[in-house]
Amino acid sequence: MGKTTESRLNLASRYLTVAVFVTFWIAIGTPVAEHTRRHDFLNLYTGASLALEGQFSRLHDTGVQLAREREFVPETKVLIPFVRPHFYALMIAPLALAPFGPAFWIWTVGQWVVYAGFGWWAQRRLGGDSLVWWSLYVPGAIGIIHGQDSALMLAFLTFGFVLSEKGRPFAAGLVWSLLLMKFHLCFGLVVALMAARMWWQVAGFAAGGIGLAGVSLALGGAAGAGRYLNMLTNKDLERLSPAPEKMLNFQGLAANFGLEGDWVLAAGAVIGFGLLLAAAWKSPPRVALAAGVAGGLFAVPHVYIYDLTFLLLPLLLVMDYFKSGPVKWISALMLAPVITGLAVFRPPLCVAGPIGLLALLASLAWARRSGDLAEERHA
Repeated sequence: MGKTTESRLNLASRYLTVAVFVTFWIAIGTPVAEHTRRHDFLNLYTGASLALEGQFSRLHDTGVQLAREREFVPETKVLIPFVRPHFYALMIAPLALAPFGPAFWIWTVGQWVVYAGFGWWAQRRLGGDSLVWWSLYVPGAIGIIHGQDSALMLAFLTFGFVLSEKGRPFAAGLVWSLLLMKFHLCFGLVVALMAARMWWQVAGFAAGGIGLAGVSLALGGAAGAGRYLNMLTNKDLERLSPAPEKMLNFQGLAANFGLEGDWVLAAGAVIGFGLLLAAAWKSPPRVALAAGVAGGLFAVPHVYIYDLTFLLLPLLLVMDYFKSGPVKWISALMLAPVITGLAVFRPPLCVAGPIGLLALLASLAWARRSGDLAEERHA
């Protein structure tokens, strides 16, 4: 068999695998579309509709949100809170120009387009089996199926990475500041950038963050900021933090062993950020990015499987960076429907998610300590 024929067969098998898994995810998502429309998507559309009307000062008023959700889904009994910042509500406000029903499909198709765009870019930029890994990755598909906006997080992270590689670090930081749409997931990234001495990216992130905070304050005023803080600290909101044992962080790991309390969050932060610093300290950008995203996800509260969507880029980057060793194999297990696939099940199987994230962090820290980074950098 000639090399040309063999390469064509390999290419055909890759595309067949991608087609099979994309079809599988669509088949999985179609039956739950109505549930998604009435739950996860409902809060985003509510935020968009209030923003379109200019009700930014009352954007995070739980009574206002619940009343609005009942306009779209009358049988709604418990608030599904919109918890994104004011600037993000402004960004998605045009979504509410379409009625609730059509808007759901516009949103879903748009998320698939963004996610597919990443897969196309990854294949062109990183080559190999990147597109296959993309099609296998559970968190990305789950996020879209459940009406989440996690594909946007992946897009912002990727765009910033591209700018950084093209020698535009400040612009990269500005783009990465858009990740503040889910601000609790950004802490690890910022710490890693500082540990890796990527100061221009840090400066861009800080400038962007200050700008976005100013926009949010201008939109909602002091009253709006106060309501937002009250919502985030309201422990009585049933849907603000459901099923802690399904979280893919230290909180979820502890919940599966019956542990809870503020000390759990503190311990998670110490372990997560400690490993993050050990891995990112003066490391190459790709490794620092992986350590920052993975460490931030593990260390902070309220992290579910779809939040790991923006870990897809770092996983592919370290798969390409490390030619062998623990980091490469753990990354492969995270990309394949093994570790993250088990995370969708009930305890004790779902504990595989946070354990996998911890193993990835530990392997990155070990690679940094053992000098593997220097060897790979010159390979």
